Amino acid sequence: MGLKNYKLNDNRIYFDGGYVQVKHFNIVAIPTKIVYNNEGDHDPNGLMYVLKEDENTLIEAVKKNPFKPVDIVSPLVIRANLGDILIIDFENKLNRPVSIHIQDIDYNVLRSDGAAIGFNPDTTTRNKIRYRWVADKEGIFLFNDMADTRSSEKSTNIHGLFGALIVEPVGATWTDPVTGNYIKSGLYADIHHPALPDFREYVTIFHDEPEIKDINGNQPINHETGMPEATMPINYRADPMRNRHPDGTGGVGEEVALSSWTFGDPSTPVLRAYKGDPAKFRLIHAGIKETHVFHLHNHQWKLDTNDPKSTIIDSISFSPQESFTIEPLFGAGSLTGCIGDVIWHCHLYPHFAEGMWGLWRILDRLEDGKSQLPDGSCVPALIPLPDRTPPSSQDDDHPGFPRFIAGEVGKKPFKPPLGIVNGRGPTPLEKANFVPNAISGALYSGTCPADAVTKVFEIVAIQVPIKYNNAGWHDPEGRIFVLKEDEDAVRNGKKSPEPFVIRANVGDCIEIRLTNKLPEAIGGNAFQLLTKTTEVGWHIHLVKFDGIVSDGGANGWDNDSSANFGDTLIERFYANTELRTVFFHDHLFPSTHQQHGLFGALIIEPSNATFHDPKTGKEIKSGTQAIIKRPGEPDFREFVLVVHDFALLFDKDGKPLNPPPFPGSQEDPGVMGINYKNEPFQFRKGDPAYVFSSYVHGDPVTPLLETYEGDPIRIRLFDGAQEEQHSFNLNGLRWRKEPTYAVSPIIQAQTLGISEAFNIEIDEDYKKGDYLYYLGGIDDLWLGLWGILRVHKERVDHLLPLEDRPLPPIRTKPLPCKTGNPPLKAKCPAHPCLKDANTRKFDVVAIQKDIVYNKFGDHDPNGLMFVLAEHEKAIMAGTMKPKPLILRANAGDCIEVTLTNHIFKPLVQDNHPEVPVEAPFPPSNRVSLHAQLLKYDVLNSDGATVGFNYDQSIAPGESITYRWFADSELGTCTLTGFGDIRNHRHHGLFGTIIIEPTGSKYINAKTGNEVKNGYLEEIVISNPGIPDFREFVVFMQDGISLYDKNNKPIPDPVDGGHGAAHPDPANQGQNSAHFDPVDEGHDVPRLDFEDQGQKGINYRSERFENHLKKDPRVHLVMSSKIHGDPATPVFKSYPGDPVRIRLLMPADKPRNHSFVLHGHSWKAQYSDPFSNIISVQGAISIGNVFNIILENGANQNPGDYSYRSGIFRWDVELGMWGILRIFDKIRDDLITINENDNFYKKYN
Repeated sequence: MGLKNYKLNDNRIYFDGGYVQVKHFNIVAIPTKIVYNNEGDHDPNGLMYVLKEDENTLIEAVKKNPFKPVDIVSPLVIRANLGDILIIDFENKLNRPVSIHIQDIDYNVLRSDGAAIGFNPDTTTRNKIRYRWVADKEGIFLFNDMADTRSSEKSTNIHGLFGALIVEPVGATWTDPVTGNYIKSGLYADIHHPALPDFREYVTIFHDEPEIKDINGNQPINHETGMPEATMPINYRADPMRNRHPDGTGGVGEEVALSSWTFGDPSTPVLRAYKGDPAKFRLIHAGIKETHVFHLHNHQWKLDTNDPKSTIIDSISFSPQESFTIEPLFGAGSLTGCIGDVIWHCHLYPHFAEGMWGLWRILDRLEDGKSQLPDGSCVPALIPLPDRTPPSSQDDDHPGFPRFIAGEVGKKPFKPPLGIVNGRGPTPLEKANFVPNAISGALYSGTCPADAVTKVFEIVAIQVPIKYNNAGWHDPEGRIFVLKEDEDAVRNGKKSPEPFVIRANVGDCIEIRLTNKLPEAIGGNAFQLLTKTTEVGWHIHLVKFDGIVSDGGANGWDNDSSANFGDTLIERFYANTELRTVFFHDHLFPSTHQQHGLFGALIIEPSNATFHDPKTGKEIKSGTQAIIKRPGEPDFREFVLVVHDFALLFDKDGKPLNPPPFPGSQEDPGVMGINYKNEPFQFRKGDPAYVFSSYVHGDPVTPLLETYEGDPIRIRLFDGAQEEQHSFNLNGLRWRKEPTYAVSPIIQAQTLGISEAFNIEIDEDYKKGDYLYYLGGIDDLWLGLWGILRVHKERVDHLLPLEDRPLPPIRTKPLPCKTGNPPLKAKCPAHPCLKDANTRKFDVVAIQKDIVYNKFGDHDPNGLMFVLAEHEKAIMAGTMKPKPLILRANAGDCIEVTLTNHIFKPLVQDNHPEVPVEAPFPPSNRVSLHAQLLKYDVLNSDGATVGFNYDQSIAPGESITYRWFADSELGTCTLTGFGDIRNHRHHGLFGTIIIEPTGSKYINAKTGNEVKNGYLEEIVISNPGIPDFREFVVFMQDGISLYDKNNKPIPDPVDGGHGAAHPDPANQGQNSAHFDPVDEGHDVPRLDFEDQGQKGINYRSERFENHLKKDPRVHLVMSSKIHGDPATPVFKSYPGDPVRIRLLMPADKPRNHSFVLHGHSWKAQYSDPFSNIISVQGAISIGNVFNIILENGANQNPGDYSYRSGIFRWDVELGMWGILRIFDKIRDDLITINENDNFYKKYN
């Protein structure tokens, strides 16, 4: 729907033959102090959107409460119904241009984009402007300022200039949960509908990196370290641990920081519902940098809300400008109807500790506004949802949560009654509120059905040294969970420490008996201050439990469900369905000792499954590897892999590895591991082409996953600690993104953050060889996060065959072993294709070429690239612009790629971007080419020399042929060089092969001619079976080593630019800035390893600094009228044309990114008809590929639409943006497609 011609009639618009409801909002952008918590932490330079009618009230409230948060100071949230037209009259009261840009819903880009993109009119303002939006779909729509997308403190988004529109169903109304009155705006509302269930709606906007001052105007200080500390807010509120200090409470630190008994309720949101109320969390990321992980305790939801087969989760990564609707299954209280305080938070522990958490208070009795909390705070009323039976009123025996919980205000919370062996019993009031048949660990809600089988696990938390690799990297204070019966064997070294993994069946009741044998202090070294750790808990995900007594934490007014030293804690959980991988960890001192290994997994297996040792066949109680037998269903091999970071390790001489600036700092200390192991590159010396070769170096110490050909495999993957995002890749094997749904996309890489768990189910046939698994970010790889999945064809003594599969043949030759020499060269690869498959051949050359990224001369003088042989001379001569290699083939094709190495000159080893624990690693001139997702013979065509496979790399002047099979329409597949992944990839040695629908032809979008090899980044795919579509290829890159036109290294940004942004005296008040280069030799703060290097798209970058030197007006920095079109691709289309964007991230750093396209939306999973519709794709990391099929094609409104990263620190200003240009007239340089479309009828 467009908005060109309409007639306004009161609150309706006559449009397209009928009347449409109009909602009118007067919105003002104002400066205001934003107070984040009761301690007075505040942003003195806060910026807000506010309704005009609330402006004066807000200003007066802030004046009266200069250092206390007031409810009206919150992100602006407005609501509309599906189909409404919204008229936004926006007034700017800031001394700079600003705007309102909204994600996803329909608007005319020339009038209402809230930006100045390309050749569009400037729709930012210094005064007033009117925007018009069409609520054409239900859901969440973030809006924010696009006049200043810089990263620094001088920008706008960092100070709070964002809000949201929530579009409700047709006929819905919304009221205040406290008064029941209609509300025009607000974060929290009750939503009512005549034909649908009412629900509670909670808008939770996470944001990061604000410039916070304490009540005295200074940077907030961490009391333990004495150093400044960051703040991580939600909805302009944060309650960091530094403000909840344990002195005088009976606690020692972190373990009481979340307790309302000790400190009262937090300043962050305390959401409320009655048990069983339907609810929706509207989760929004308005921050500028971090990918967060949202976790909601004791509740779960579907990944795709409308898909009944979608995966059940309780944690999710979300990146800047992403949003999700979370509908907890079974409503408030989940399946078991639990009550109490349910915590929700960012699971990245530094963020959690810096204030990014809140509570969901689930109530059992009516709150009428007359009650008090135990500390005397008044409790507002909570109106019952009209279509639900109201809860019972309070009485003396049932005063309602939390008033029946025993405790002492200002002190540490009590342990659960009956929760500690030989511990306290219940008070009469507690007992009066027990459910019938209450039992230890399940007192206030009935956790398990009466007929459930109970499995009891007796577990001990202990401290032991953990050796991570053969070079002697070790954690002298490793902390782990073990079965009680294994404690002695682990302590005396007979059994190696590994992450604790136990198993249960669907329908089981699980009883945990956890005994605390941990020392009561840890640290006192370069990493950590000496810290008391007086207790340990067991918090578990996904399964059902009574949150007051079995959460494993001390949240809100709940009990402290943990064990002091020597005590044994009892908790109880119910496995209601096949949840697969269930993460657990300590929740009392997680920032202090979870990174030392205190995490594990409970695997919920099918109801009739048994679990066996893969070497002996005996039934087992725990272990990271198992054979799972299922009567009537195929058996499978199960491997559990745990990724973890902030591993606080020392080398063999006791030297700390990557220590922080000071003890107790959370600035990315330590290294990383997989299952308490790592295999760093620096210890596998020699030619980097053989860094993964077991012939040269022996097998890595990381988990070796062994199987026989074709055995079903389940990899249970999760992130156990502590802050970083990771990306799991597996060469040569594929899986469905969602194992529960057969049409979910096929993938070969998975981004994961702490607490997220994924289940990789491999049931297709595969052959013998060594398959590389690895974490894709170069920091991860360098630190040794990789290993081997070894497939045997013949029997080996240490691995039992699966009983329901054919017996492997007897081994006739000894197993290969380390020789210290490179392996034999790859043979002619086996034929993976169907006999009658069409063969498509490509000749590819690896070359050295200075890659120029823009007209300003930014360049990589050490550039490396794959090119088609037919293009090599033109690229080397400079007559053809270099772009990442793009190949195309069709589903069903057999693909033969002959790679030739023309990298003859010695390569330069960069010192930047850095990796943690840097060491010499001279670059290799050998190259190879690995293809993602395609089928091939891993021994000879993997493109990586792994394990005991053949050598698949080549020296300068040599050639090699790889053979791959495109068995289905796979879309985007990354091509990566594995000749030297440390030194090659970030210089450009990557590409893609796109597998198109069967029978497709590749048409030049400018000329209409067929393109032989389909190498263009902008092309038309013509197919007789489906409508033609335009295809745009987007490579997101980071970690690039760029130099300026004078051959000086371009420094990493400081405070959002290359130097600070300063007001231009000649243009005061005009939002102008210029950037001063950092003085040579000046000691500037080093960025985190994951943020170092420059950013780009398709070997191009359009950095703001280059534009602002010419014209300092920041709001026009993306204007082609001022600066010309960007160097990054300007993709072209006509309105309504079908469009597919092939998005991938081949290199290089682990920092996650997000992808935004103004004015458009698409399915999150393109092959799933029930998939969520999104306008931002987040959690993009190395190896990720996305096939974005635009809903309804290119926007019907002509104009320039920005595609970009959603990350303002530092992606956008460092050039990670471009333009999709939609023309209003047919042009000679852009062919038309699907001539029957309305656009062509109209303009022809």
